[in-house]
Amino acid sequence: MSTAIEAPQDGTKKNEFNDGRVRAPYTWGESFKDWFKQGVSSKYTDAKVEEKLLSVLPFFPESDGTRIGKVINTPIGDGKYIHEFYIENTEKPANKDETMDIVLVHGYAASLGLFIDNFDSLSSIPGIKIHAIDLLGFGFSSRPKFPNFPSNTKADIYKVEDWFIDSMEAWRKKRNLNKFILLGHSFGGYLSCAYVLKYNKNLIDVATGKNLNPVEKLVLISPVGVERSKYSLFKQPGASLPSSDNSSSATRVEADPIAREAELTKEFTANQEDIVHPVNSNSSIKTTGSDYGEVADDEIKSVSRGQKLFHYLWKNNYSPFGIVRNIGPLKSKFISGWTSHRFSHVYVKDPDTFYAVHDYIYRIFNGKGSGEYAITRILDLGALAKLPLIDRCPESFSKMNLPTLWMYGDKDWMNEKAGYQMTKDINKVAERKLASYAILPNAGHHLYLDNPQAFSKTIFKFLNFKK
Repeated sequence: MSTAIEAPQDGTKKNEFNDGRVRAPYTWGESFKDWFKQGVSSKYTDAKVEEKLLSVLPFFPESDGTRIGKVINTPIGDGKYIHEFYIENTEKPANKDETMDIVLVHGYAASLGLFIDNFDSLSSIPGIKIHAIDLLGFGFSSRPKFPNFPSNTKADIYKVEDWFIDSMEAWRKKRNLNKFILLGHSFGGYLSCAYVLKYNKNLIDVATGKNLNPVEKLVLISPVGVERSKYSLFKQPGASLPSSDNSSSATRVEADPIAREAELTKEFTANQEDIVHPVNSNSSIKTTGSDYGEVADDEIKSVSRGQKLFHYLWKNNYSPFGIVRNIGPLKSKFISGWTSHRFSHVYVKDPDTFYAVHDYIYRIFNGKGSGEYAITRILDLGALAKLPLIDRCPESFSKMNLPTLWMYGDKDWMNEKAGYQMTKDINKVAERKLASYAILPNAGHHLYLDNPQAFSKTIFKFLNFKK
């Protein structure tokens, strides 16, 4: 059977990070007022701010007749809990087997509320159940003190991953989820892969012969940590690659950390409105036929000026959110720098909804530091994985017979060509088309946010849902 997948296009790649559209005005005075009200007003608790955001949905807090939505905190032991927004479509599916649970996992320093534009569409399928969770240490899940894990060996990295994925497994058991579809974005995509590698072993019921793996299908939404780089611990003297490394030497092109740092820093200044409705269609990044492209000299130089400080902070496990939490009245102004970029398209349509999003993000960013300290342990400079997924997943996913979808935006700063290579490697091992690949138009790294219609359509197609 053919395993051909359409390759990413070389040549011109549109830039996700051009500004120029309408952004929400946010003054220093407003920042002071925000800091004051968020600190003293009873209207601005975590629960109330989240409820206000979720209330833009037609089925929350009251049902729309076919769907119910509720917030759940599930204890997982040791005083910890996982925060969840649960949606159930109570309509009967045409086929009993179409009843399905979907688990959504957000990215680094994010939370379930960032999927606000997707809940309505994803829950429109009769019988479907959506479980959007906050990872342990993020969002409104419990935020225990993050252990001072070392990160020098493969065993060290597995321990950091386990801190997250063991809590996911404890939550799954408490929620009695025996079969589900797992969707993970960015860092959540990386952790979703790690979860599958540990807990989706080839479990077969001896009596019935039935496959007992909990994850039926896996969707990776612009996942971090796919490509190889010089930081890979698999390259250490004496280290061996997992047996799933089946790619040929010709495809072992490594990522350029400096170029990736240039793209990573722009993640915090991307204007969503310009991504969705670009002013200048000629704006682009030049890419070549290599796996990782080129970054303009001026972009590299702009990163290099602060490179030493950036490297010091990364290597010593500092968190940028630790700085934000400790600047008092100025914090809201800095947070607005992200929200007014990322949600500029929301502001254009509905300023009230934008400010509900901003208040929600304010609470998320100002929560106790916890899971955020994992990023510099699992990833090295340039957001490059110490244990690249491309050297861990192909053979394991093939043995599990696990269908996967790897999704990117056409203006994504993440390495979509590494995702394409991953699909090729999985299908080569499986000797059939087990992995799929998709590029969404008018979308950057947060493709579910940039183009929610195309996002849902692509997900439904992969899951064989018909609307």
